[in-house]
Amino acid sequence: MMTAAPEPGADRIERIERIVLGLADDMAYLKTAMTHVNARLDDTNARLDNTNARLDNTNARLDDVTARLTTVEGDVGSMKDDLAVMKGWQTELAVERRAHQVFARLCDGELLRIYPQSELRHYTRSARQAGSISRAELAYAESIDFILEGTDAGNAPVMYAAEVSYAAGPDDIDRAVGKAALLARLLGREVRPAVIGARFTAEFETAAAQEMVAYTYVHNGDTVKR
Repeated sequence: MMTAAPEPGADRIERIERIVLGLADDMAYLKTAMTHVNARLDDTNARLDNTNARLDNTNARLDDVTARLTTVEGDVGSMKDDLAVMKGWQTELAVERRAHQVFARLCDGELLRIYPQSELRHYTRSARQAGSISRAELAYAESIDFILEGTDAGNAPVMYAAEVSYAAGPDDIDRAVGKAALLARLLGREVRPAVIGARFTAEFETAAAQEMVAYTYVHNGDTVKR
């Protein structure tokens, strides 16, 4: 008995079926692999979200620290300003208490008096009413720390326009020179510039010599020396 010959194309169909089955297996594998990949991506994203949240928290804390540091810096700056003002007042009090010693150091003379502010205002206000000085010049003249009046080593009358500063520098020299010139015009007599301080900047002495400004030191509120 003869076996029937395979139908034409049967082998091809069988191969196609095998390929389709193989593709189905591959798709199933890919689907499983993608599921694992997506799970890992989700886990990675979750970890990134957690990291970002921690970074946001860290940045917020840094911003808070920065804000606090800014506040502290402002407080320190304010304290430095207050301390500078207090040191200035202390130096002025020292000059007032030791005015005779201060004057003697300036010119080796004898102090007659600390020129009263009330007397100075008489001249400044009269000059202002007469129109010979401006309002700014009036305020500038009256802002002088001390006017020291007495006699020098040769017993000649002498008056000093004294600027007082805890840490004196060239700016104090400029103010003393400017105010001495203005006061000389207001009082109608020679007024010499002087600077008194507890400390002096490195360039002070050279500048004082160039401007011919007298100066002396006041230390610890009770010691005067040149």
